[in-house]
Order: sequence, then structure tokens, then C-alpha cells
Amino acid sequence: MQLYAVFGQPIAHSLSPVIHNEAFRSQGIAANYFAVECSPSQLQDKLRAFEVLGGCGVNLTRPLKQTVLPLLAAKSEWVDSALAANILRRDGEEWVGDNTDCEALYRLLQGLKSGLGDALVLGCGGVARATAAVLQRHGYRVVGAARRPALCGWADEAIVWDDRLKPAPWQVVVNATPLGQDDEGQEERWPTPEPGGIAVDWVYRPRATRFLQEAQAHQAIVIDGLTLLVEQAALGWRTWFGMEAPRQVMWKAVGAWQ
Repeated sequence: MQLYAVFGQPIAHSLSPVIHNEAFRSQGIAANYFAVECSPSQLQDKLRAFEVLGGCGVNLTRPLKQTVLPLLAAKSEWVDSALAANILRRDGEEWVGDNTDCEALYRLLQGLKSGLGDALVLGCGGVARATAAVLQRHGYRVVGAARRPALCGWADEAIVWDDRLKPAPWQVVVNATPLGQDDEGQEERWPTPEPGGIAVDWVYRPRATRFLQEAQAHQAIVIDGLTLLVEQAALGWRTWFGMEAPRQVMWKAVGAWQ
């Protein structure tokens, strides 16, 4: 039995076990995928314990995507760009890191709009950094907005995210924070992209967050967190198995959850 897991804190909300276990069953793969509650200070020990159990692959979510970097024997180009990893595969006695968050967003943005303007990224963590790396590769000038803008060193410009954040002709606005999850942060004043622009939300519970609803009301194209989750999960199969994932099965699994 092959073992796979998602590490993070908090982690009980994760849909990754639902997605991957259903996909394993559909392909006749003898594997089990489960969630592991893990803080940054516990990561090295819990990864080592997972190795002893015979763990083959790991997904990482908040707040571990940067903490893991010193534990990797090799990293992909996306990891080097984002300075964050969200997926690991076992290579002999070592862990190799990649970032399918980056690859998923890069693919979903392709063909939507040329990167000739400003993109606003809300947040300052690993997801925000990965988002910025993708947007910069698409040609956007990235503005990072956070309560502590000094943490947005990856951005072309950093500003304070508060009620004084002025409207601007953003081509892209991305929520790379947990705000909006389970309808948290309803009181937030969300910036929106210009009409015809793009709004991206990494939150997937609920799928139609208030941020995305407001963006749609301003005639924006939206990319929701559930689409990103399934796309990065599917790309993970290429990392682990070198094969295409059963995307329809994965969507059916999350559809049953909805």
C-alpha cells in the first residue's frame, strides 16, 4: 500500500484526501491519502516519521510551503521562483520539491489576457509568493498588499492592505489569504479588477466567495479556488506517477462534497 498525505495547520477542512482517494480507487492504485496536522516546528520530525511508514508523496499547505525548503534535496524551477513548495516526491532516500500551485495558475491564466498591466496580490505568504511568480512570468507588474507590506519582498511594489486601499485599474486581483474561507471576513472591502479583468481566489470553501461574487458583478473573469485545487491535484499525479490524472473523477469527488 502506497502512502500519500497532505500536511498543514489547520488541515481538517482539506478536500485533498477526498480527491486523491477517489482517484486512486478509479485507477486501481493500491494507495491511501490522508491529512496530517503539522506545525512548522513539527515538519522535519513528521516528515521523517512518514518516511519510516513508507510515505511516497506529500502535499503541503499553509503554513509549511516555505518551511520545507531546507529539507529538500532538489527543487523545480517553480520552487526556485516562488521560494515555496507544495508537493514532494520521494527519490530514493531524499525528498524532491515542486510547486503545482504555480503550474496550475499558470495554465489557467494562459490565453485569458496579456500581461501588460498591474496585478494586485492580497497576502504575503507562500501562496502569495507563488502567485506573484506566475503573474510576473505572464508579464504583469505585481503589487503586493498586506497588513505588513514589508513581508511582500517578492512584489514589484508593496502597499498596505486596509480600508484606504484605493480603487485602481487592476488587470488581475488575487486573494492569496484564507479570508473568505467558510464565509470568514465578510466585512472586508474587497478590491476588484477592471471590467474584463481577472479575479482569482485560492479559497475553495465556499466556491463562490464574496470576493468572486463582487468581481463578477464588475464583469470580471473569475478563477475559483476549487478549480485551482483540482488542477493542482491533477498535476500532482504527473509528479508522483508520471501520468495524466483522472480529472473527471476528481471533479465528481468534489461535486459530491458540494
